Amino acid sequence: MNIKHILFILFFLPIFTIGQDNVKFIDGGVTCSSCSNAIYKSLQSDKKILKIETNLDTQEWNLEYKNGDFKIEDLKKLVEDTGFSIYKLWVNNELILNKKTKVKK
Repeated sequence: MNIKHILFILFFLPIFTIGQDNVKFIDGGVTCSSCSNAIYKSLQSDKKILKIETNLDTQEWNLEYKNGDFKIEDLKKLVEDTGFSIYKLWVNNELILNKKTKVKK
């Protein structure tokens, strides 16, 4: 790869990421790969989601949507239909949902 190719990539790469909503959420209680797979399949059914990444250890999900396509109600339904909930939700690094979990006494 020559310098012209590198400069071209560095110049135009930010343009390709403009116009996307980055969504991160923490699910409630997913501890096994079967549960995670159920949520993953549910999320895959939404064609507005461009990219799905998950971390079973931290229960974090990272999604990319085309700018303006993200609707919290749609995401909540997809997750809740699998029997789980969203406890924390960030959109473009801004925390917009933070459910407190009950502490057993």
